[in-house]
Amino acid sequence: MENYCTSRFNCVRFQTREVMVGGVGIGGGNPIRIQSMTNTKTIDVASSVKQCIQLAEAGCEIIRLTAQNLEAAKALKFISKEFKAAGFQNPLVADIHFLPATAMEAVEHVEKIRVNPGNFSDKKLSGHVEYTDSQYAEELEKVRDKFAPLVKRCKELGRAMRIGTNHGSLSDRIISRYGDTSLGMVEAAFEFARICRDMDFNDFVFSFKASNTRIMTETYRLAVKMMKEEGFANPLHLGVTEAGFGEDARIKSAIGIGGLLFDGIGDTIRVSLTEDPVEEVPVAIEFARLIDKVRAQKAVAQIDEDLDFYSYNRRKCDEVEINGIKVGADSVPSVAVFGGEDEHAEFSFDGSNKCGDFYFAKCQEPCDLEDALKHAKVVAAEIEADKLIDFSGIIRNAPRGSVVLVPSAPTGGRHSVGEARMLVAKAKKLHLDCPVMLKFDDSKSLMPNADESSKLTEASIYLGSLFTDGIGDIASLEISKSPKRNAELALAILQGARARKSKAEYIACPSCGRTLYDIQETAAKIKARTSHLKGLTIGIMGCIVNGPGEMSDADFGYVGGAPGKINLYKNKQCVEINIPQEEAIEHLINLIKASGRWVEPDEK
Repeated sequence: MENYCTSRFNCVRFQTREVMVGGVGIGGGNPIRIQSMTNTKTIDVASSVKQCIQLAEAGCEIIRLTAQNLEAAKALKFISKEFKAAGFQNPLVADIHFLPATAMEAVEHVEKIRVNPGNFSDKKLSGHVEYTDSQYAEELEKVRDKFAPLVKRCKELGRAMRIGTNHGSLSDRIISRYGDTSLGMVEAAFEFARICRDMDFNDFVFSFKASNTRIMTETYRLAVKMMKEEGFANPLHLGVTEAGFGEDARIKSAIGIGGLLFDGIGDTIRVSLTEDPVEEVPVAIEFARLIDKVRAQKAVAQIDEDLDFYSYNRRKCDEVEINGIKVGADSVPSVAVFGGEDEHAEFSFDGSNKCGDFYFAKCQEPCDLEDALKHAKVVAAEIEADKLIDFSGIIRNAPRGSVVLVPSAPTGGRHSVGEARMLVAKAKKLHLDCPVMLKFDDSKSLMPNADESSKLTEASIYLGSLFTDGIGDIASLEISKSPKRNAELALAILQGARARKSKAEYIACPSCGRTLYDIQETAAKIKARTSHLKGLTIGIMGCIVNGPGEMSDADFGYVGGAPGKINLYKNKQCVEINIPQEEAIEHLINLIKASGRWVEPDEK
């Protein structure tokens, strides 16, 4: 199958054209640009200016504000004026949903306009709507009529545009033709992009954001493939939308953003946290700096992987039973720790690298594997990809299910992700269907002297991107002296990669001027009441713009419906509407209880 990137074993940037946003260039030969978004009410000019200054001082290069109505759009004039008067030239972006008239006002005052095709000029109706070809074409022409004036004005004023599709906001028309799919997300953006190209306007950036890292990854890969086919070379903005808060949100963002950056995809990024927007900036900067280190590695040879890169398929391998635990095949990925016991891990290796009949061995030569197999029923064999062929005969002659492959530390300039992919690709060519254990430690790090937080970023990119590829049957990391901590982090990465659910998950928006309640405070209260509910996913959304769609795979949803009012969702269905905010959390708890998903904290 055609590859979406230049190399899956080296970090080679996908070459895009430069788009100028004010004085800041995106794409081309420019560095990865850092973005964030204010969470103030845009009509509160003083507060918005203050937060723009805070973001700029933190290192944010491009700053977005919501313009949810005409009043907010008009306020952008004064925000821009006061921000620049304070000595800052960072370009400002207006985030537009639903109202073309709002966009026409906002474009006069900012350097860039973000439009969401699903919310800008298309219909959203309840129920399933079918369109004939002629009806589809007629609706698309209506979209063109509403969108073209904005394109024309952007050309006249030298403004840039982001055509940003969100997984949760596809129109009924798109869904009728493509379903709620990655292809639907890409096609929704391309419809707008084709209008831009027809009008000789090319100063736009694409984005295809989702809260689900697997969907996000698949969509960007497909988008790049289709961009090549249609001749688009526009920059790409990356972000895991509604990532949530705390460490889990940072892990999820590292998996989605970092994995794509490793593949050479992405020219500008935003880390969406349900926290003070300033907290997003250093996280994004760290991602960009890490990828710069990865790109500095020298290029190595390629190998055909023969994979479907555009839909998730877990790698097929033998099922192995280790100490009574099934590994590989259809079994949920396991967690291994080194240096002590831990109840969160399926496998705990002692100081001699033994775990019952399971043994971890670094195999430099075939004799190392032969020796290990004499002393253990199953061996986790760490082998360099380029040496695998030397071990293949021993693996085939060993009892079936006695070898688990472990990618070695990278050689020849490969990054650890590329080394792991290379090992698995060569195993397939050699017909070695062994399970794979992914182990991250200092040997695979480009920052061995970094703190735990930075190592966690690297580990999340390594483990997360590979599990998103469908590679991996056991996860292990050594970035803490505590085996318990290492096991908890491995489980968090597996959850962020959608490979295994082990705790409550929160899909929470970062908040913006559209948010109808204090989302940070509310999210903390909901987590305090529900964090013991293992495997439950709760969406916490500030408004109905993208909220219901982005939390479509959540079990329950808490959404701002009107000022002071909350709507509750079960799966995709709204089940309670306009609950007073002060009562809404209790209603949420009661809904979970009524659905049979509640356990008391001491029963977990």
